[in-house]
Amino acid sequence: MRSVPSLLTMLGDQEPPRNVMPPWHYVHLRRRAAGLSIAQAAKPFWIRPEHQHDVERHFRNLEAENIRYQRLYVTEGKPYFFSVEVYHQLANLPPHQHPHICVGCGWDEHSTQYDHNGDDATWSAEQPDICTRCEQGAAWNAHKAEEKARHAA
Repeated sequence: MRSVPSLLTMLGDQEPPRNVMPPWHYVHLRRRAAGLSIAQAAKPFWIRPEHQHDVERHFRNLEAENIRYQRLYVTEGKPYFFSVEVYHQLANLPPHQHPHICVGCGWDEHSTQYDHNGDDATWSAEQPDICTRCEQGAAWNAHKAEEKARHAA
């Protein structure tokens, strides 16, 4: 009789599942990381005032749950960066083929982003689901909260 590995043994060899990020959440994180409102993000894309409402609606729909666009009319880097390729990977590929994306700001390791120290962002050593920029931001916020609590006491 041949020895066949059990299903539990085979499952034990796999990596733990990563968080699955939907494409609309990715776009929302990138806009939020840029510090822009929907209106500010849409502004460079409408020229005539009568187009403002339609363009802003399009940007709201990019972040609406369960809407996936096959064609995006957003130019990368204008006014904030999100990768059309990453968007399509999140929208069209199975989760095990998704890129590793920061759950704090939507950064992926193939994009250029600097942390708060001016260095290239990379993955946090302590929390592998966030980038060093988000890690530094969280540390700064914690420090400010401690100072505020100290002054209030």
